[in-house]
Amino acid sequence: MIMENETAHVLQTCRTLEAFASIGCAVTYLWPSYGRIVPELARLPIDLRPVACRTRHGKARYAEFLARLLPALKGLVTPDTVVMTRSLGVALVGQAVAPRLVLELHKDLKALARLAVPLLSRRIRWVGISGSLRDHLISAYGVPPAHAAACHDAVDYPVFAGAEPVPLAERPRPAADTRLVHLYYGTLRPERGLSLIGVAAKALPDHGFVLIGGGEAEVAAARAGGLDLPNVLVLPAVPHDRIPRLLRSYDSVLLPYTRDVGTHQWMSPLKLFEALASGTPAVVSKLGPIVEVVADEHVSFIDCDRPESLAEALVALAADPAAARAKAAAGQTAALAHHTWEQRARDILSLAGAA
Repeated sequence: MIMENETAHVLQTCRTLEAFASIGCAVTYLWPSYGRIVPELARLPIDLRPVACRTRHGKARYAEFLARLLPALKGLVTPDTVVMTRSLGVALVGQAVAPRLVLELHKDLKALARLAVPLLSRRIRWVGISGSLRDHLISAYGVPPAHAAACHDAVDYPVFAGAEPVPLAERPRPAADTRLVHLYYGTLRPERGLSLIGVAAKALPDHGFVLIGGGEAEVAAARAGGLDLPNVLVLPAVPHDRIPRLLRSYDSVLLPYTRDVGTHQWMSPLKLFEALASGTPAVVSKLGPIVEVVADEHVSFIDCDRPESLAEALVALAADPAAARAKAAAGQTAALAHHTWEQRARDILSLAGAA
C-alpha cells in the first residue's frame, strides 16, 4: 500500500493503525518502500518497518513486496500476532506464518483475484467495510458467517465534535448574498452528485454552496459543468486538518452520492462519519450501505435518482432549522456510541479471536 497524499485510503489506514495502538496493541506496519514516507504515518506511535523495493510503481513493485514479505514476517510473528491487510496477495503470503490473519475489503474482488479465494486458509477472518459487502463475501465466496464481520469506517470524534467554527469573516462564501450556505468537500467528480448540487443551486438562488476538493483542473471542470453560478464557490482541496472547523461553519454538509459511484453498493464514506461527529446537519443520498449506518432521525435523506431531491431537502431544512439541528445532535450521539476508531479496532480484534 502506497500512501503519498491525503486520500481516504491514507486516512483510514493511519486512523486504524493509531486506534490499535491506543487500545494497547503493539503495532508494526510494513509497506513497500522506495525511500519515501507519509508525514502522517511518521507521527504515529507505531513500529515502522519499510520493506525496501527497487521498483516504484504498479504490479512490479507489488510483486517485489510480496516476495520480500515472508522473510520480514517470519522475524515478527509470535503466537499472539494478528496480521491485518487490505491486500489479497498479502493474505495469501501471510497465512503461511500468521496464526491469525484479517483481510479487510472495501469492494468486491476483481475477477482474477476471485480465483485465489480457494487458496485462502479457513483460519482467515474477513472484514467487509459494510454489511452488504460482508453478506456478499459470505454468499459469493462461501466465507463462514462466523468468520466475517462488517466494520464500517469511523471518526476521531473529539476532533470533529470539538472543532471551533471558522470566523464568519474568514469563511469561504459564494459571491452572492445568501441566507444559508451548504458545504460539499471531497472529490469533484460527477458521480459524487455535482449535477444534483447544480440543480439545487439553480433552483435556490438564496442558498449558497461551497465545494472544496480536487486540483485546479477538477475545479475548472466542475465550474464548466454547470457550477459557474453566483451562489456557488468551487475551491481546490485543503489539508484534511482544516476540515473539522469548516464542517462546523456551514448550515449543512452535502453527501449526494449517485449510483454511478463504482462502490455505491458497498461503500462506507469517511465523510459521513465526519459529518455525524461534527453535529452539522447532513443531507445524504439514501443508498443501501448508508442506511446501515444512519436513519431518518440522524440525517436528511435524498433520492439520488431524482435530480430535484436535493433542492427539496434543502428547502425543508431551511423551513425547520430546529428539526435539522435535532437530527444532527442525534447523529452526533450515534457517532460517539458506535463509530469511533477505537471501537472498530476492538471489533476487529474480537473477530480475530485476539480479544
